[in-house]
Amino acid sequence: MYDKLLLKNDRYEMKVPALTFGAAGFERNDCDDVYFEFLDKYVELGGWCIDTARVYCDWLENGHDSSEGVIGRWLKARNNRDKICIATKGGHPEMGHMDESRLSREELTKDLEASLRVLGVDYVDIYFLHRDDPKIPVEEIMPVLNDFYESGKIHFIGVSNWTTQRIEEANKFAKENGMEPIRISQINYSLAHSSVETFGDNTLVCMDTKEFRWYKKHDFPVMAFSPQAKGFFAKLAKGDAANNLPEGQYAGPANLARLAKVKQLSEQTGDTPAKITLGYLNSQPFFVSSVFAVTKLWQLDEDMEAQDLTYDPKTVAFLENMI
Repeated sequence: MYDKLLLKNDRYEMKVPALTFGAAGFERNDCDDVYFEFLDKYVELGGWCIDTARVYCDWLENGHDSSEGVIGRWLKARNNRDKICIATKGGHPEMGHMDESRLSREELTKDLEASLRVLGVDYVDIYFLHRDDPKIPVEEIMPVLNDFYESGKIHFIGVSNWTTQRIEEANKFAKENGMEPIRISQINYSLAHSSVETFGDNTLVCMDTKEFRWYKKHDFPVMAFSPQAKGFFAKLAKGDAANNLPEGQYAGPANLARLAKVKQLSEQTGDTPAKITLGYLNSQPFFVSSVFAVTKLWQLDEDMEAQDLTYDPKTVAFLENMI
């Protein structure tokens, strides 16, 4: 159980908090006052890490550059770059062409340079590859990331939606060749059971027993996206129906059983279901930073109350419906 992680290599060190603010919802370029209020509040409540990506919010007609652009304008307005950990991601396939990877040196360089420009910074703290392509040898990918590191444009290398097998292969190659290794992984992880079938996207990687065992064995840090299962526990605990809602994709028997446990623990402790799901991830045997997102300020207040919340192993097993 950790409340923060110290990432460290030969050049840099940086603390990562238990709760990272996810900026995928910064979808517009004309709502800076609203988005700035979220970021200001997050920092006021003790946060300092913001997660974004080059591809956010390309799924919208006018969404290109939106998420990184908001963050860049906020950093400039607040003059606080040295106090904030910025994590962004590149190498995502073009929208609508998820089967066509974008992991060449040219494509990754283009993405990184665009992120630096839009964020208005000369480096990012953590640079993630947003997707993997197992057909491309790690021997082709790691030298590109190492060059980014050597240039000072990225301080730590991360990967998102990579299997632990690929991470191990990549880091073995990096070690053998004196390169900067992958230091952190970002995958789909929450109290809810999920799989690529859940989302209909075989480019995602979700936490499962095999992946969990590797992370535990190697004490390897994780940034969990969708850590609250898109509101499944919080919304259904209030009595909302799961039909036709995004969180409805989680509504299988195993997760409904875990929902019952969340409701029971909430009644016993007074912790809200939203807080419980974050406290659960805080209580794992390896470091987890939950990349949470909000649409209301009160949600931010509620979630940030969980930054120091942990449970003992018996309570974790109870939430997992193991006892």
